[in-house]
Order: sequence, then structure tokens, then C-alpha cells
Amino acid sequence: MKSFIISLIITVSFIGSVAFADVANYEEALLLYKKGDYKTAAGQLKEYLKEKPDPYAYYLLGYAYYKMKKYPDSVKYFKEAYTIDPDISPASIE
Repeated sequence: MKSFIISLIITVSFIGSVAFADVANYEEALLLYKKGDYKTAAGQLKEYLKEKPDPYAYYLLGYAYYKMKKYPDSVKYFKEAYTIDPDISPASIE
């Protein structure tokens, strides 16, 4: 029983740290985007999206590609965002 509780505590701690890391990755990507570093932001967002299919991240990734004038990629990620959340808008990503 004692080892079960210890395993449970370790598992919950790990899950919490992974969830926090995901949020931190998104927040970092958002800051990079706001600074105009669209290429690095896009890379961060792609890593974040490997773990979590977040419509806000897809939308921001679409805008990053739009700012880099990579329009086909931009459209691809906007479509992903709208597929998950048809009501998403620019105001919802900040």
C-alpha cells in the first residue's frame, strides 16, 4: 500500500509538471510571436501541438506563418484551428 501511494504521488507530480511545461511552451511562443520572432514561435507552437491539439495554438501558428508570408502553411493551420473550434477569433488567443 505504501509503495502504491508513493507511486501515485510521483505520477501526479509528473503529470502536473508536464501540464505546466505545456502551458509554459505556449506562453513562451506567444511572447516570441508578440516580439516578432515568428519563426521561433512557430517552432515552439509545433512542439506544443505534438502534445496537445489546442485550437488557440493552431490559430497562432497560422498567424505566424501568415506574418512570414508562407500563406499555404498559414491556411493549413487556420483550418486546423477552425476544425477544432469554429468560433475561434484573434481576440481569443491573447
